[in-house]
Amino acid sequence: MLIIFCGIPSVGKTLIARRLAVELEKRGRPTFVVGSDDIRRLVPAHEEEFDPGRESFIKETTLHLVDYLLGKGKTVISDDTNYYNAMRRDLIEIARRNNTDYAIVYVYAPVEYALKWNRERGEPIPPEVIQRIHERFDVPGKKYRWDQPIVSIDSSETRLEEAVKTILQKLDELKPQGEVKRFSDSGLGRSEEIDRVTRRIVGRVLAEGGDERLARRLSSLRRSFVKEALERNLSLAQVESEFTERVRSVLNGEAH
Repeated sequence: MLIIFCGIPSVGKTLIARRLAVELEKRGRPTFVVGSDDIRRLVPAHEEEFDPGRESFIKETTLHLVDYLLGKGKTVISDDTNYYNAMRRDLIEIARRNNTDYAIVYVYAPVEYALKWNRERGEPIPPEVIQRIHERFDVPGKKYRWDQPIVSIDSSETRLEEAVKTILQKLDELKPQGEVKRFSDSGLGRSEEIDRVTRRIVGRVLAEGGDERLARRLSSLRRSFVKEALERNLSLAQVESEFTERVRSVLNGEAH
């Protein structure tokens, strides 16, 4: 299952997401919290000085990791602002390709509260970034039915334990009723099936280690291979075998 958190920075999403993961683990559901900040911390220079040029790599690596973990049957919590509909749609598409459920959790608070909490933490996020995301934020469920959150939590008035308990209750209530949308493999087109297989292979490689340059090369290779596989009408087994070989060739080239 994919649980998509969204909300402006500094409203407590990470605290709630991590506590929720612990509670899900207690229920026997291996759960991973994945966020772009975790990927940024792998690049110390990026933390010291923000580089917009790296953001596409950060995003793609984050999505690959989500895809990889879902493919392994894990529960994944996306711990990001996910402030545009399109960002949430990208994650939902990954859930769809992996034939798994998704649920959106909206964590909100007055922007003044977020700015205050950010100040108390030494302003790790530039205040203008919080303000800008607040102004551009697409409230989930306002435009699209697929974007409807299972719960909206005002973190300025809700204690951590209460927030987690509420989310767990909503997950328990929704799943038996089938209200957390499930996508079946029969609904996938050929391109999506091939896309899922190749993304998983790239995600596995990047999860084991790789830099921005390698990620760009593999992404370019993957896009061109998807087109080729469709033209040649390759089976999924052939896709996995041939694409794995091509990725291996790239890795061997990187090693020399």
